[in-house]
Amino acid sequence: MLNPDYSIFGAIYGFATRVPYLEWVYVFLAGYLPYILAAVFLYELLRVKDIKRRTYIFLLTIISVVLSWGVVANIIHFFYDRARPFVALGVTPLTNAVATPSFPSGHLAFLAPIAIAGFLINKRVGIWLSIIAILVGFGRIAVGVHYPSDILGGMAAGALGFVIAYKIIPKPET
Repeated sequence: MLNPDYSIFGAIYGFATRVPYLEWVYVFLAGYLPYILAAVFLYELLRVKDIKRRTYIFLLTIISVVLSWGVVANIIHFFYDRARPFVALGVTPLTNAVATPSFPSGHLAFLAPIAIAGFLINKRVGIWLSIIAILVGFGRIAVGVHYPSDILGGMAAGALGFVIAYKIIPKPET
């Protein structure tokens, strides 16, 4: 029985490489869309009128990113050194890539808590940021640098970092 991680990766990466005139779309999703997510978050955060609430959301986001990306993901990388698909399967990535551990995705460990924090601004912002984060994850698979489980693992690391930060950062008094 085939591993679904490899099957899904093969289908997405295979499609991306069979349609070469769309490669730029996948490279954009994987490499440039994260900057748009961050810019949208900051723009929407600056629109929050209550300075205490805005400061709380900002600090919560920064601390949750540090926890998820800087701590949780790195601890997992230390104990579980999974090779990236372009190394393990010998495929050619569609973007510049370094052979660091694949699981969990650092990009998603970084972006997931930002997307979750978007829900503290308002539901619409949270939904849009979540969609953007998912598109980044799809792009990371399509360019050959992550498996689907890496993306899910990065999202889980991001959610864990957010939950920990949410529990330890005192809420502002309203």
